[in-house]
Amino acid sequence: MINAITRYPLKGLLTKAQPLSLLFVILLFGCDGLSFTAAESSSRSIDETSQVRLTLEDRISQLEEYVTFEREYEALEYDLFYADAGGGLVPGPSEWDIQLLAVVPPSELEAWIPANANATQRQPPEWVDAIPGEIATAGIVEWYVDGGKSVGIDRENAIVAYRFSTLVTVEE
Repeated sequence: MINAITRYPLKGLLTKAQPLSLLFVILLFGCDGLSFTAAESSSRSIDETSQVRLTLEDRISQLEEYVTFEREYEALEYDLFYADAGGGLVPGPSEWDIQLLAVVPPSELEAWIPANANATQRQPPEWVDAIPGEIATAGIVEWYVDGGKSVGIDRENAIVAYRFSTLVTVEE
């Protein structure tokens, strides 16, 4: 004969309020981005500058993990921030701020210009000079803004400044 404790070991141990408390704790950990699944280990979150990658090939490879385009580069400096909020039990929106300076083949300059964006002439905004590296920024005076993207061009030296952000409003 099977007694009630063997057959239903948890019966009587949980009150009606305890399952709701347990659900609340699970949701709390999920919203905080904590997870007990393999999804957390594959997070794409990053906050790094190009200074940690010594070769151009490593820099390009890292950047291409976070942008939807592939370009040719002769030199590349960047400041990448990407917060992947999709790995917890309750996924949220991801946020990013991708800033880069690049020396590119002159034939690639037009590919950087957003469609339907008008050019404005102005000096580079402060974020351009904050990107670590040796790429000269003084000649970047042709600017295009489209949504969360800002692109600056120095046609004489084939230099591009690019910013795509959900965290700040790009300058007009």
